[in-house]
Amino acid sequence: MKRHNRACVLRCRQRGAGLRRLAAVGFVLLLGAGVPTAAIAETAGPAPDSAASRDADVLFQQLLKDPKNVDLTFRYAQAAIKAGNIEAGISSLERLLLLDRNFPGVKIQLAELYGRIHSYDMAKTYLVEAREEPGVTQQVLDRIQDVQTAIDHAAAGPSNLTTTLLVGVRHQTDASAQPAGSDIVAGGVPQTLSTIYLFKSAWDIFATGNVQYITKLGDVPIETNALAYYSKSLGHSTLDLGAVELNSGPRLEADIGDTHLFSARPYAVTNEVSLGESQFLHTAGGGLDIDRNIIGGLSGAAFYEYRRDWFNNVALLPNADMLNADVHSFGGALSYRLIEDGDLHLQGSYARTDDIAAGSNRGLVIHLSYSQLLTLPSNFGVGPLNLSPFVYRIYSHDNDPNPALGPFVFDATNEWRYGLTAKLGFSDNIAANFNFTREVTTSNVAVNRSNDTQLLVGLIFSY
Repeated sequence: MKRHNRACVLRCRQRGAGLRRLAAVGFVLLLGAGVPTAAIAETAGPAPDSAASRDADVLFQQLLKDPKNVDLTFRYAQAAIKAGNIEAGISSLERLLLLDRNFPGVKIQLAELYGRIHSYDMAKTYLVEAREEPGVTQQVLDRIQDVQTAIDHAAAGPSNLTTTLLVGVRHQTDASAQPAGSDIVAGGVPQTLSTIYLFKSAWDIFATGNVQYITKLGDVPIETNALAYYSKSLGHSTLDLGAVELNSGPRLEADIGDTHLFSARPYAVTNEVSLGESQFLHTAGGGLDIDRNIIGGLSGAAFYEYRRDWFNNVALLPNADMLNADVHSFGGALSYRLIEDGDLHLQGSYARTDDIAAGSNRGLVIHLSYSQLLTLPSNFGVGPLNLSPFVYRIYSHDNDPNPALGPFVFDATNEWRYGLTAKLGFSDNIAANFNFTREVTTSNVAVNRSNDTQLLVGLIFSY
């Protein structure tokens, strides 16, 4: 879930003609356009030559000729920050406070900027002053607390811990073992489980969580993710599912001078899965993720992963041990910012599964989705609302004939999967989650055909 803090609008007190103009064009937007709290721990470096730095230079030359121009000082401060010259931005904002101390928005931004250069004591001082301003609204106090939390976290040390928990209830018209709300990647554990059907409708209650821990080895961040899932099927215990995954690896940045090429993360991964309260599957392997910003609002990513799968027989799949396999999967993704708060995503993955006993399989998954964040009117008391329609096209083809059907019959399935996910924020940490998914699978083997409609309602907690 994307986490968006509500923008705080300040009713600045007008103290002179120059400040009236500044309040109208600048400080009202200051908090909404401020530095994100996620950037608190970033280190400010020298600003490279760019259009933004050249704009800042032009404004600086103008400011030398008119150093008491409040509007020009504010514009230069924002231009310097945009260009990456954090110290110059701090200096200019502090000059503004010499003219009038009663601007909590400026003090909050200064706290964020001092946090970025690791001057945490100065950052906390400005937050105390902002909190003590007369007439501060509850929205501003909430914003101050958000920044305070981020600074406390950054000051505590070079580690970062985030958690996400989704709990809810789901109904399936043709129940499968697929985890609720999971993304499908060719050759992945969710796709493996989605092929195991009960051929009956069913309800289940579930909880799924992710914990990410980032620490540093020298200057290199080490990212570790732990994922857990458990669902209890109501009336069909053979579908009770438990799963855990652990992956860990360093995040490496490839740069040439001031040019960032890409970010890469090699990692190790392992899984444990139980089905019907019996151990069903465990995997071990590793992979490599690469991502980079291509241009403007366009970013891309690619991955390769190898896993070794070991299966145990369970009630729904009594011959599962024949599916032990080596799985090689790779793929890529593109994301593009179409409009403000509107992102288009295209993902593709291909997997080669080489079964030890049952032959090999090839799979392809194409996933197209769009995410639109909508800010709701303040009198609603909730928001934002994130709407994400999606569609999958999934292909699976066996490279070996099905011995039960004859020497020339190769299992092949094609699936359309489409739907909508909606997330409604109740606070910065809690959101409601709704998901509708329709699946239609065709196959040259009758037992592999299915039609399923899923409805999911839950709550998301993020910290």
